[in-house]
Amino acid sequence: MLKIPDQTMNCRSCGQLEDGSVLDFAGSNLVSMDNFAYGSVSRYLQLDRNKCCFPANLAAHVCEWPYKHTEVGTATSWDGALQLCTRHFQHKYYNLFTCNCYSFVANCLNRLAHGGSAEWNVLNVAALVWLHGEWVDKMSIVRSFTPFVTVTCIGIFMAGWSFLIGILAFCLLLIGWFVFAVYCTKGLVC
Repeated sequence: MLKIPDQTMNCRSCGQLEDGSVLDFAGSNLVSMDNFAYGSVSRYLQLDRNKCCFPANLAAHVCEWPYKHTEVGTATSWDGALQLCTRHFQHKYYNLFTCNCYSFVANCLNRLAHGGSAEWNVLNVAALVWLHGEWVDKMSIVRSFTPFVTVTCIGIFMAGWSFLIGILAFCLLLIGWFVFAVYCTKGLVC
């Protein structure tokens, strides 16, 4: 979830235009505006506009990766970067394992050259939100963890502690997939 400085709206893993409109890669060929695919906001990350690269022309790049920034699409404004990203993802098929809302955010951050880098990917974005994101309120924490805790309790009650081993194995397999897909193959994850 990304939030523009001095704006009140934010979202889980999407972009926000300067007028406060929120973009969300909600499904195949669909970038929705102000309509979240998976419910209300729980956690967000405040971005610093001063850490983005908005060159007036290609020769005015100040980020570390000017050639990469040119490859992903040079943006001259916050809205310009998000509009380029939206046009790009309106022609993508949503897939949890290869092209999802985190891919959308990573693409936006690359177009913004946030932090002087054009090397953002789904793992970087997930780690950034997990480590530096802020909860909207205490109820959002409850809403986020209640389904997991409920399923875990029911699983332990019905299958015993082997359920925890199974869920841990699934989580490690999923993390392994994203590490492999992002760092070992090129172009598999958009």
